[in-house]
Amino acid sequence: MFQIMWWLYVLWPLGCWAALARTRLVGGIVGVALLGQAVVLIGLEYEWWPLLAAAELTVAYPFSSLLAILVGALAERRLHGRRPEEAESHRVGGATAALVCHAIVGVVVAAAYPLYLSGFAYYPSLAELPLPSGVVVERDSGTAGSCASHDCTRELSIGSTGHLSPTAVAARLRDSLTADGWTAGPSGSLQHPHGWLLDKRVVRAFITESPRGASVELVGPEYFGTPAQP
Repeated sequence: MFQIMWWLYVLWPLGCWAALARTRLVGGIVGVALLGQAVVLIGLEYEWWPLLAAAELTVAYPFSSLLAILVGALAERRLHGRRPEEAESHRVGGATAALVCHAIVGVVVAAAYPLYLSGFAYYPSLAELPLPSGVVVERDSGTAGSCASHDCTRELSIGSTGHLSPTAVAARLRDSLTADGWTAGPSGSLQHPHGWLLDKRVVRAFITESPRGASVELVGPEYFGTPAQP
C-alpha cells in the first residue's frame, strides 16, 4: 500500500499536466521538466544517487512541480489566449483541485517526515562510504546484515589492491572518512549525517582490522533527538 501511495505521489503532477497541456511545444517542455523531477525522486528512493537533501527534495516536489505547471499554463495562455471555459471547465477544475491536494500532501509530509523517520532503523547505502584509492570492498552483506530493534548493520570486508597491511588499510579508511567530514561518534565509531534538515539520522562506521584488511560495520540507527556523542 505504501509503495502504491508513493508512486501516486510521484506521478500525480504528470497526470495533471497531461490533462492541462494544450500544445506540443510547451506541453513537451514542461512534461520533460516534470519527468526529470520524478526521476530524481525515483533515484533517491532506489539509492541510485545518495544526497543529503533527499528528504527535502521529496517534500518540495509538489511545489516545484506545481511551479513548472503554472509556468507552462501561463506560457500556453500567452501563445493561444484563454481556454474555452465551457468546453474544458471540468478538466481544468479537476486538475487544479488535484494539484492543490498534492501541495497539501506535501505540507503534511514535511510536517510528519521527522516523526516518521524517528521510529525506523535503516540500512545505510554503500554509496555513503567514501573509499580511498588502494582499497576495495571484498564482501558486502547488503540488507542481509543484522537488524536489531534500534539499528541495522551492514557488514563489509575491505581489502587492499596494493598489498597493504591490515593496519594500513584501516588507517587509510579512517583518514578517508575524516577527510570527507565524518566526525568521532560513540564507542570509537565515525559518524556522518544521513540527511540534512528534515532527516536527522546519522550513519556510523565501526572500523576494525581483519586478517585481509579491515572489517567495517555501517550502522543506521533510529533517531531519538540529537546524534549521540562519544
